[in-house]
Amino acid sequence: MTRKRSIALLALPLIYILSAEQQMTFAQASATSSAQLEAIEKKIEKDELSDEVYAQLDSIISKDPTNYRAHLYLGNCYAKLGLPENAIEEFKLATKYGPNQPKAFVNLVKQQIRLGQIPAAIELLNEAKKKFPNDPEVLFWSGNELFSKGKVPEAQYIWRLAMNKNKKILGLASALGEVSLLQGDFPKAKVLAQQDLDIDPNFAMANRIYGLALASTGKFEQSIAPLNKAYQQQPFKQGLAENLAACAVWAGKWKIALEPSIIALGATASLDNNNPREKKRLYEVFRHVTAKEIEMAIEAANIKIGKHPPGAYFFALGDVLDSINMHKLAIDQYRRGLEEEPAFGRAWFRLGRDLEIYAKDYQQALQCYQKAHVFRMKDQEITMHMYSLADKLAKRDSDWSWKLKDVLKPPQKMPPVIEPEATAQANSTR
Repeated sequence: MTRKRSIALLALPLIYILSAEQQMTFAQASATSSAQLEAIEKKIEKDELSDEVYAQLDSIISKDPTNYRAHLYLGNCYAKLGLPENAIEEFKLATKYGPNQPKAFVNLVKQQIRLGQIPAAIELLNEAKKKFPNDPEVLFWSGNELFSKGKVPEAQYIWRLAMNKNKKILGLASALGEVSLLQGDFPKAKVLAQQDLDIDPNFAMANRIYGLALASTGKFEQSIAPLNKAYQQQPFKQGLAENLAACAVWAGKWKIALEPSIIALGATASLDNNNPREKKRLYEVFRHVTAKEIEMAIEAANIKIGKHPPGAYFFALGDVLDSINMHKLAIDQYRRGLEEEPAFGRAWFRLGRDLEIYAKDYQQALQCYQKAHVFRMKDQEITMHMYSLADKLAKRDSDWSWKLKDVLKPPQKMPPVIEPEATAQANSTR
């Protein structure tokens, strides 16, 4: 018994030594990981992402799966690579293993908003407000939520609280600058926007506010550069394309005004509104640039707009192109618009007019008039053109003047008008 106990007692120091060595090894590993994470954080801030960064994060997580910082930084890496779903998964793990770390919550909220997961983001933000009521980033995003709901004074109050924490948060000064713009305090808006531009000269929101503040005080030419920087990043930000186009026109910078004028037309076009202001501005811009520049700008704008832009955009654009005698390009716009809105009778009529008068493609023009008539039977202008052309075509073979016209100006070979399904069904009911 004594012997056994003495053996046990002799064994205790050995166990203690091993435990101490393990603790020392763990502490060293933790210190190494901490140093690596500090270095990785700086690289992420500078956008210096490399395979080495991912390898280090993977190694840290393999050894310590509950390291919230490693998950947080891996999420940041995924976000910068444009992989928001992967980023969200890592940020969720960061909030799980770092429940008392506001940065993890804030990053998850931002990614959920970017993915359109608004209810989940608001729920998480409400949780963060309870856990971190004085954290400046949490206050900043709480202000953003209030502002999005139209509660401007409340948002301004929250943002001021965040600003008083003396922590540089990109977008906070610009948010207050936005309020100053709404209040008509343009010098203050400019000063606030400049604070964010000092952090990031390319920050879209700050450039937009700075440019609008300049434009609002009559400095149109000076406003173009910051507004253009913002437009290149956010071409569909409400009012941005219109303001850039207007400032460029006022300054006589027609080439700069070209694409945003097209985008502005697209953003404001609707089937029940003739959109005279934007069409008038675009007409003026078109008059000061070349046909080739117009074609290139339309192509670039269509790429930005995407696969299924509103049909009204193409109809309005075709109308402006007709007014500067670019009828072939106008025909292309009417065709494209009818792919999106095949039941819009006036577009069929405008396409028919161009095919009849400029392309001399009378058969297809008549088809377009007939389609237009299906959708607008009470439109006397459409009815008159349809019957007039039908009558002319019936007498064409015996009318020598038609034959002379065909000789002097032969009809253009136009691609056939595609029959959209909705139009075909409407025709079948007549």
